[in-house]
Amino acid sequence: MDLRNRHAIVTGGSSGIGRATAHLLARRGAHVSIIARRPALLDETLAELEGLRVDPDQRFQTHSADVTDWNQTQAAIAALTADEHAPDILVNSAGMAHPGYFQELPLDIFYQTMDTDFMGTVHPIKAVLPTMMARRSGHIVNISSVAGFLGVFGYTAYCAAKFAVRGFSDVLRQEMKPYGIHVSVLFPPDTDTPQLAYENQFKPLETRRIAGAAKAMTADEVAQALVRGIERRQPYILPSLDTRLYFLLSNPFTGFIRWYFDRAVVRARQERGLTKDQ
Repeated sequence: MDLRNRHAIVTGGSSGIGRATAHLLARRGAHVSIIARRPALLDETLAELEGLRVDPDQRFQTHSADVTDWNQTQAAIAALTADEHAPDILVNSAGMAHPGYFQELPLDIFYQTMDTDFMGTVHPIKAVLPTMMARRSGHIVNISSVAGFLGVFGYTAYCAAKFAVRGFSDVLRQEMKPYGIHVSVLFPPDTDTPQLAYENQFKPLETRRIAGAAKAMTADEVAQALVRGIERRQPYILPSLDTRLYFLLSNPFTGFIRWYFDRAVVRARQERGLTKDQ
C-alpha cells in the first residue's frame, strides 16, 4: 500500500508506539488524525507532525476523546472524517497494563484493562467500519503484545485483554476479507515507552526473571515494523527476531489454519449466493 495521501487515524497517538507511528506515517506523506485523552500531549504531537510535513496539502488533526467511551469515540471519528475525509487506515494504539500478583490486583484493574485494551479497540473499529465497508477498502491495525499469545507471569489482566485483541482481530480479518478490508495485529515485545516505565514499578520478581536481560525495543523500531506491515498487508506483524521465534514455536500451524478457514468462508458465501462484490 502506498501511504501518500491516505488518511490514517491513530488512537493513543500522543505517546509511545502511537506517537512514533503517527510521525512515521506523516513522513510517508499520509494525512494523520490522532485521538487521545490529554489535550496538552495532543497539542505537542500536532506541532511535531507539522514539522514533518512532506506535502503542503497534508492534513494533520487531533481530537481529545476516551476510546473506552462509545459516545466519545463516535464523536471523535465523526469530527475527524468530516468533509469526506474518509479513513483509509485505523491504528488502535491506546492501551494500558498494570502487572502484579493476581490475588493482590483489585478487580478495578481488570475492568480498566479490558475496557482500554479491548473495548478501546472495538469502539474505533465500529465507528470507521461502515465507511470502509461501503468503499470496500481499508486497513485496520490492532496492537496486541507478545503477552497476547504467550501467558506471562504477573500479567493476568493484561494477557486476558491482549489475547482478546488477537482473537478478535483474527475473526475480524476473516469477516472483512470479502470487503477488501485488511486487518493486521501487531505483537510488540517490551517497548521503551512511558507505559513500560509505569509497569516496571509493579512487576513481580518472577516477571522480571522471565524477561531476563532482554533489551526493550524503541517505539520508533516498533512503529517501523507496524508501518512496514501496513505497506505489505501482513496479517501478523512481529517486530523482532525473538518475537517471531516465540510466535512460530507457539503457533506453528497458524498459516495453514488461516488458509483453511478462508477457503471455508469462500465456499459458504457461494452457497449463500453472494458474489464477490456483496
